[in-house]
Amino acid sequence: MNDECGRGSNTELLAPAGDWEALRAAVAAGADAVYLGLANYNARHRATNFTIDELPEVMGFLHARQVRGYITCNTLIFSDELEDVAELVARVAEAGADALIVQDMGLAQLVARLAPGLAVHGSTQMTLTESRGIEFVRALGVERVILARELSIDDIRQIRAATDVPVEVFVHGAMCVAYSGQCLTSEALGGRSANRGQCAQACRLPYELIVDGQKRDLGDVAYLLSPQDLAAYDLVDQLVELGVVSLKIEGRLKNAQYVSVATQTYRQALDAAIDHQPYAIARQQQLDLTQSFSRGFAPGFLAGVNHQRLVHGRFPKARGVRVGRLLHVAGQRAIVRLDAEHEADILKPGDGIVFDEGHPEQNEQGGRVYGARVVEDSDGLCLELEFGREGGPDLANLSPGCLIWRTDDPQLRRRTERTYASDVIIRRSTIAVHISGQPGGPLEVRLRDESGSEAVVSWPGPLELARKHPLGEPLVREQFGRLGETQFELGAIELDLPQPVMVPKSVLNDLRRQAVGLLTERVGNGRPPAAVHREALTELRAQIDRAVTPSPLLGEGRGEGPQLRGEGSQPRGEGPQLYVLVRSLEQLDAVLRWQPPAGTLRPAMVYCDFEDVRRYGEAIARLRAEQMPAGLAALRIIKQGEEGWLAQLQRRQPDAVLVRNLATLEYFRQHAPEIQRIGDFALNIANELTADAFRRSGLVRAVPSYDLNWDQLSAMLGRSVPHFFEVVVHQHMPMFHMEHCVFAATMSDGKDWRDCGRPCDRHRVELRDRAGANFPLLADTGCRNTVFNAVPQSAVELLSRMRAAELRHFRVELLRETGEQVAPLLDRYARAIAGLETGRDTWRGLQVLNQLGVTRGTFQLD
Repeated sequence: MNDECGRGSNTELLAPAGDWEALRAAVAAGADAVYLGLANYNARHRATNFTIDELPEVMGFLHARQVRGYITCNTLIFSDELEDVAELVARVAEAGADALIVQDMGLAQLVARLAPGLAVHGSTQMTLTESRGIEFVRALGVERVILARELSIDDIRQIRAATDVPVEVFVHGAMCVAYSGQCLTSEALGGRSANRGQCAQACRLPYELIVDGQKRDLGDVAYLLSPQDLAAYDLVDQLVELGVVSLKIEGRLKNAQYVSVATQTYRQALDAAIDHQPYAIARQQQLDLTQSFSRGFAPGFLAGVNHQRLVHGRFPKARGVRVGRLLHVAGQRAIVRLDAEHEADILKPGDGIVFDEGHPEQNEQGGRVYGARVVEDSDGLCLELEFGREGGPDLANLSPGCLIWRTDDPQLRRRTERTYASDVIIRRSTIAVHISGQPGGPLEVRLRDESGSEAVVSWPGPLELARKHPLGEPLVREQFGRLGETQFELGAIELDLPQPVMVPKSVLNDLRRQAVGLLTERVGNGRPPAAVHREALTELRAQIDRAVTPSPLLGEGRGEGPQLRGEGSQPRGEGPQLYVLVRSLEQLDAVLRWQPPAGTLRPAMVYCDFEDVRRYGEAIARLRAEQMPAGLAALRIIKQGEEGWLAQLQRRQPDAVLVRNLATLEYFRQHAPEIQRIGDFALNIANELTADAFRRSGLVRAVPSYDLNWDQLSAMLGRSVPHFFEVVVHQHMPMFHMEHCVFAATMSDGKDWRDCGRPCDRHRVELRDRAGANFPLLADTGCRNTVFNAVPQSAVELLSRMRAAELRHFRVELLRETGEQVAPLLDRYARAIAGLETGRDTWRGLQVLNQLGVTRGTFQLD
């Protein structure tokens, strides 16, 4: 099979498949490659998916049609799952898959060692937004990266200029409001991690905007975190020009109709770009695309940040095609004013419609159209709709002016199904024919396709010298070009006939049929199995240096360490240490004033995580004055060209920097190696292979993934260096981390930070859910938003188990606590960490301290 992407282009069209029907639809519509998931370890757990046992058949089907197959294994992998995943990867490689899409960095290393012939693609859930991070994962064995969906075409251009790693870009489908790989909402609220393929889609729920304690009236805008779907068919030419290697359509949870229509659309757009022709989507294609699945279409972030465009907020689900508004009801008939762009035949008998009165969460009125005819009304030409007596809408309860959407078009469904109902070969493989023989011997025919598969057949002859019509290329081309409905087309012909011989046409035809049948069978059985090294996991685990090397409390050359104060404070040693993260100068001052209870320690370090980085200088000065080790938190996302934010941290010369992305890790390793690098939760360290990779990269300590419960954390600790980990034992879980700014979208008319007026500087904002919980909303220096859980999570009941597991670094994170609330909170944790108070007693005390109580969250006890 030709290894080049696309049709004469270096850009492939990559379509989703959640089941066999969608797989056939993608192939019939012209996809160059298809990505699909297996039963486990894929980020679309709710899709039908495929079994590992049927994967050889799937790959045979795809390869026989010159289509590549990529398998998703794009979730975090826990330590006690690595053996199972290693076996799964081995079977994927043996089935002839073209690539494995992975999120977990430890898994990327494992695949590179276990199946070196299996390409590794870095999932969008790796949150790759710039070249330093891309180069980091390249070193782990990643050959292609799927960029974060929050990048503009200009961002992609800068990345392409800085690295030659092939990049893949989403061009169509659902948009997550949070950065993929950085959404902890489902985990925080229900223990169903998006990093484990179990997203509960809390972003699609309604929220009220609470500004300075008061509900803000937003009219019919309620779905503040539900983006419109991505549609970038008119940007395909620019992406091709940038050398993007793959254009990806989202949708493994979608049906075959969606896959077919979306793939056809982008096939046309990509072919036009390859041929350097302009592309404008036809009206019918636009209607089909919208009807198949749409929450409204927008270019996402590819056209740049525009906080007024990404989220319309009126509804969170697919509506279909908007057709008009209800004028009035006449008995059992609805009189409809069509939108200006529609013809009268937009609605037909059998179509499904819904009446939209602005409350999509309620039981909306709708049904099948029974009759539709054009009528003259006082407002001009309108459409009169009739409905069946049973199962139709209750017209009497509808309000004039409500919107009408066509939710289903049976004609489109039937028309689409016809495109993939029969197995039509869209892309054929070119075969080379080699024929050899000499008088008195047999005739041998060898066919070879683009992937290197061969079929050899022969005729015993004996061959005779030709007297009139020797076998030549014209005759061979005539007989072997009769490939009909096969998956092949004839290419080069090579004749190795030292003397002219003659062969009956019937013999040539029979040899062709035999050879093509044999080649078809071999291609259908998939590619030759990739070499698998099943001892890879054992070897990688053996390489992990588990020698206890206590991480220092200060960076090298930073002095003798902080002086202890407070009567009864024990000397600092190798015992448990407390770290505190503050988000304001008021909180910082409260920490510095805090007198630790007798028998406990001052914080080993204070991390500052301020929205305004200009306050970091003042924070560092106050920490230095109190001889307190100072850490500064880097932004959670760094895009290409945003290294200036990191340079500002470097100029402050903190003792440590809190690393939340690969760009920060690599920047400080290159430019300020003397500053300690502490890996934060956003690095998603969920197993010992990932932990070891980051430890070898220079991290002094690292926070384990927030996806881990206690049993899963214990499994990782048993195969790692416990002293390497810093566990967050108190926090408000950071749920959504977004490029989208809710402040700008709802409290200004601005598109981005340049014209929004920065309402985030002047107002305290929460998002209130249907249960009445208020979730704090904060903006960072980069104008990215984080929604935090309303209730703090505490692991205090597990502290005794954590100490027994040789953990010694424990962090308490503050969010909006006042100065007066800081000391009582730290008192509780300091005593618990020192073993002076039981976890149960501390838990009860925390319930009293916090108005909303605390939750165990991911650290549920057995």
